[in-house]
Amino acid sequence: HHHFFRTMASQGLLAIPPKTTKSVDLVPPITRFIGNNYDDQPSKYTSALSEFQTLREATVVKTPDKHDTGLDLICRYYDQLCAIESKLPIAEDKINLRFTWYDAFQKGSLFSDKKSALVSAVYERCCVLFNIGSLQSQIAKFQNFESDEGLKNAIKFFQGAAGSFQLLQELVFAHLKAPPSADLSAESTTALKSLMLAQAQESFCVKASKDLKDPVIARIAMQASDLYADAYNTMLVGSVKNQWEKGWLSIVTAKQAYFHAVAQHRLGLVAKANKNFGEAVARLKKATELLQESERKGEGTFKPYELTSNLKKDFESTQKDNNFIYNDRIPDFATLEPPGKAVLAKPIQFTSPAANFSDLFGALMPLAVNQAKAVYTGKKDSIVSLELDKLRDATQILNAMLADRNLPAAIEETSGQGLPDSIREKAESVQTSGGVASIDQKIGNLPDMVTNNKEILAEAQRVLEEEEREDGSLKDRFKDKWTRQPSKSLNESIRKELEKFRTILDNATRADETIKTKFNTHRNYIALLSKPVAEIEGMLPKAGTSSGSFKGCKSVQVLRGLMEQVTQLKEAREVLEKRLNDPVADIVPKFMEALKLGDLDSEAISDAHLILSYGGLQQEVASSLESQKALVTSIDAAHQQFMTETNGQFTSPREEELKKLAAAYDTFTELQNNVTEGTKFYENLTQLLSRLQDKVKDFVFARNTEKDDLLKDLQRNIAAQPSSAPTSVPQYHGNEQPNKPPARPPPPMAQSNSPRPQLQGANLPPPQQPPQHSGAPPPPQQPYYSGALPP
Repeated sequence: HHHFFRTMASQGLLAIPPKTTKSVDLVPPITRFIGNNYDDQPSKYTSALSEFQTLREATVVKTPDKHDTGLDLICRYYDQLCAIESKLPIAEDKINLRFTWYDAFQKGSLFSDKKSALVSAVYERCCVLFNIGSLQSQIAKFQNFESDEGLKNAIKFFQGAAGSFQLLQELVFAHLKAPPSADLSAESTTALKSLMLAQAQESFCVKASKDLKDPVIARIAMQASDLYADAYNTMLVGSVKNQWEKGWLSIVTAKQAYFHAVAQHRLGLVAKANKNFGEAVARLKKATELLQESERKGEGTFKPYELTSNLKKDFESTQKDNNFIYNDRIPDFATLEPPGKAVLAKPIQFTSPAANFSDLFGALMPLAVNQAKAVYTGKKDSIVSLELDKLRDATQILNAMLADRNLPAAIEETSGQGLPDSIREKAESVQTSGGVASIDQKIGNLPDMVTNNKEILAEAQRVLEEEEREDGSLKDRFKDKWTRQPSKSLNESIRKELEKFRTILDNATRADETIKTKFNTHRNYIALLSKPVAEIEGMLPKAGTSSGSFKGCKSVQVLRGLMEQVTQLKEAREVLEKRLNDPVADIVPKFMEALKLGDLDSEAISDAHLILSYGGLQQEVASSLESQKALVTSIDAAHQQFMTETNGQFTSPREEELKKLAAAYDTFTELQNNVTEGTKFYENLTQLLSRLQDKVKDFVFARNTEKDDLLKDLQRNIAAQPSSAPTSVPQYHGNEQPNKPPARPPPPMAQSNSPRPQLQGANLPPPQQPPQHSGAPPPPQQPYYSGALPP
């Protein structure tokens, strides 16, 4: 009696074949995307990427085990695809990965293997979900139907498969403009879901026949018959009716009749038990007809199960009993109460991610957060940069004003001999810093750095334009058959970036000119400060008759007190500068929290965070500038009194030279800052441009791969139409190495901690003009890049 379950499983149930796909090398494009868009080192994700690659190979390129473990693995790949969507977007202009999948049913002919290829994570997800449904159906089909456990599993997996095809239908509808292949069409997924539900209900029916009563079995069987009717109708809709494997439609329509037969057989037995012999005969007769109909429709693909093995015997004995004993009137079958239905099979919703899923790229923040962070960093850097500029500009104005009045040198006791202490200290400071030669050398290095950056930019531009030209000429040649998106529409964002960097470079080279001019103006005096003290002394004009004694000058004491205040102001500014450059609380957790709640208003979050972090410091800067105004007024008044008290006897040629030395010292310190920042600026720029060049190479490489595929397909189609001669591959494919990216530029220098804004990779706004200052004397010109590069 037991063997029928196994034969039933193998002969009657249908498993959906999986879609097949080609291997794709996921690692290089994703590695480059991480390198180009995140602050993380891509090497941090080497093992995650190789595991991701292995996961794809094991679950969709090869066939997974028809077992729970195989299913868990392919579901993990599906979950992983969902998890990267917000971080590693797969699209033509992001991570250009083309997934090629073959239709599960259309085996195709010599010239058209039914395949579609899309650069889309959602497409890959849909195909993987199809295979999850397929695997669930295979696992269900190969259960042992003799055991209770086997039947429970079959029921679970058929219902699971129905849930997978239901979700697949929603995904395709929501995300793909048109189904890329027939097996993913709404007609196909509807039919597959219906078929899986019918087979689940059938498995419930087999289980019921072992331990439930006839009235219940009848209702479960009737629902199975209805579900097979649904499945049959949906399998005949439109184009999908041609996709099914041989014999499938016969089996499905045969089962509709068969399970109706099972229902009438059981109801006949119920009627007989209730002594309603006429009804029993009518039902058993109908069951017998339905059984024959099922064999006829099955066309040899379907053999009745043992569920109905006693039907013939039951019908004959009941008819005999009625004819000879009861003589009950046999009613017209059409007048009988139709069987009720017990709906047991329902789709089990596919849930993702699984409870134990852990994201291989958990450490990577979502791209939206990464971009918000970059914009925030840009704002933060420009705030810091603006405040630093305010302080430095104010200090320059102060220094120029002091040098102009020969302070503090004028009030230092030298009795006309030797160098004033302040000038001696300035000379020593210049010498310790490498003197005029160090500035000479650093300014000399700038043009090479500019050239290097310009070359990287030009090369990226050239490669991009060449790809666009080639795309255009293929479009002209193949007209409408050249179906892919034109390069011009895809490379627009890269072209804008190239343009932006060109502007930045132009502005920076102008800044270099400003620096050079300033250096040439003060060069001789900086050179003098670079010499030994005795030599400087020897080159200064001797003092006049004045003994330089300040007897009776009240103003000297006042000025000395004020010079002390100047020193204190400058020291306080150094501390303030350091505090402006100190790191502040991380903003990323705030962005992540907002994203989780579904409302990432990054601008509001950034602004609040910046006020919290820098509001107090901005006030301190403002009050430092106010203190300076008051201090300058006092110095001015005291200096005028000093000139009166000494009858202006401090305006000798020596005095003028000392002023020039003081001014040269101020310029030297300023130039040192400028040149260090310029150097760092160009090093950072090289890094950003190398990233951009990589982005261009990735784009072009992916476009070329796609172009080659498209050309092959076109050639194959042309070859398949014997009327026209086959076209040859265009000439310009001849001698080049295929898609070999150009050599990289030399690696950029490591970033150092400069007090200046860092260049960030993300969306640099156009450089802003340096702020205009009011108040005399005019500030020395700031070089362009000192504050101009908010990220």
